[in-house]
Amino acid sequence: MDYGNESVQIFWLKRNLRLQDSEPFFESMRTFRKNGKVLPLYCHEPRLIQQPDVSRQHQLFVHETLEELDAELQSIGGKLLQAVGETVDILDQIHRVHPLTKIWTHQETTQHSQFERDKAVNAWCAVQGVELIETGQNGIVRGFQQPESFADYFALSRLATLRDPTGKDLSERFAPLPFLSCEQKAIPAAAGTDKPLRQKGGRSQAVSNLNRFFQIQPLKKYPFQISSPNTAWEGCSRISTYLAYGIVSDREAFQAVDRVVTEAHGRMNADQFEKFQKNARFFLDRLSWRRKYMQTFEGSPELEFQCMLPQFDGVREADYQRKNLGESFGERSVENADAHFDAWKQGRTGFPYIDAAMRCLNQTGWINMRLRATLVSFATLNLWIPTTKVAEYLATEFLDYEPGIHHVIHQLIAGTTTFSGLMVYDPVKQGKDHDIGGCFIRKWVPELAGLSASDIHNLAETRRQTAQSRERFSYLMYPEAIVDHRQTAKRAKDRIRELRNNDQGRKGGSVEQEIGREEGSQPSLF
Repeated sequence: MDYGNESVQIFWLKRNLRLQDSEPFFESMRTFRKNGKVLPLYCHEPRLIQQPDVSRQHQLFVHETLEELDAELQSIGGKLLQAVGETVDILDQIHRVHPLTKIWTHQETTQHSQFERDKAVNAWCAVQGVELIETGQNGIVRGFQQPESFADYFALSRLATLRDPTGKDLSERFAPLPFLSCEQKAIPAAAGTDKPLRQKGGRSQAVSNLNRFFQIQPLKKYPFQISSPNTAWEGCSRISTYLAYGIVSDREAFQAVDRVVTEAHGRMNADQFEKFQKNARFFLDRLSWRRKYMQTFEGSPELEFQCMLPQFDGVREADYQRKNLGESFGERSVENADAHFDAWKQGRTGFPYIDAAMRCLNQTGWINMRLRATLVSFATLNLWIPTTKVAEYLATEFLDYEPGIHHVIHQLIAGTTTFSGLMVYDPVKQGKDHDIGGCFIRKWVPELAGLSASDIHNLAETRRQTAQSRERFSYLMYPEAIVDHRQTAKRAKDRIRELRNNDQGRKGGSVEQEIGREEGSQPSLF
């Protein structure tokens, strides 16, 4: 078929929304004389937008990022094509105007809906004779390849050349748009509403966070500030969302750590530097776990829908249904399961620390890791809500939702994996330990603002205080605790041990091997 136009390459942006340290972008630019000029493309896909783990905050964060990315492209002579439709249809439309030679993108470890989209694109490319090149990232391998150790991956990453095309004139390498980009009003809106206090999208926001955190003092304080929600907001790196959407690469984070360590080495004595190195390793351990979770999910993507241990499949779901039908499940008085789930989502469980966490999340799209674990533990153990139901809801609430991390961690906490330990977080003790004075609770549960530091974690006092606050401030009555947290935790632990002893075989890899083995490791910085 004679198209009458020159061939082009596609630089396909999915959750790899950057030009810096982007091998697909660099390689497409480098080979433009041989393979054709380059057309950057982002598809707003209605089928993906409608998925239950996608929310309006995610979508608007992406829109902000794309706006800034398009401006970056224009500054170097290109332009981003944004189109509404399924990717295969859009590629077919472009192919009719400009014959495609190659499509460059990143290989991604992501949810089932996006993986199915990727397979559809791969099939289309095979039929059309277009080469699809997916470059690896995050050190994740696919198929039967063996991943490098984290220490080796870090060592290679810190020495890698991170290319940045900004400031150059690359206009001769870009293809013209085959048709006009869509207007934003043509993009279907995702479910839900935006969160007023969430992080903003865009490379400049990501770089600002990198520059703020990767300094000697923040990295030095990091291990001591991540557990309490009162210090974690500023004490954490806050780059998780920018990593999740590929706005910065993990190699950029590694090199930022390396720069700070090098600076510290020149400014500290031997004892000071040894302590600082341990703090830097503490941060790197978290990035190591991130990679391990993602590699586990890459090998076992069914964990989005199924339990790693098959004897857990359907158990919570059946018990949830029983509760909704009014059958006894052991509580002194049982509301139906949907009422418990709604109370948890709305931050009205009668447990102040849990409710503060959920209300904060509802407004900001972010809480620290320990608080996330406490929320999930309460939902999957104390309330015995199906793990996939909890994971699907929190996927929409976490702005930094990274499927490869999200679903593995939920199963770890719910006790449905091969990991030997049980992560049961007492919702009262966690508040006493990490919100000692009650500052976090008072901020997000103002009904309880009049309580003293000693009483704010006392479930016997919370409702009594609310009766007075309600009259004065017109608050809703703060609820009584919806479950006995000690009794429900014991029952959950007993049930999990019973099910684990009923070993019907394993699906997927061993989390014990994939994560636990290196959990205490300290990869060398040098």
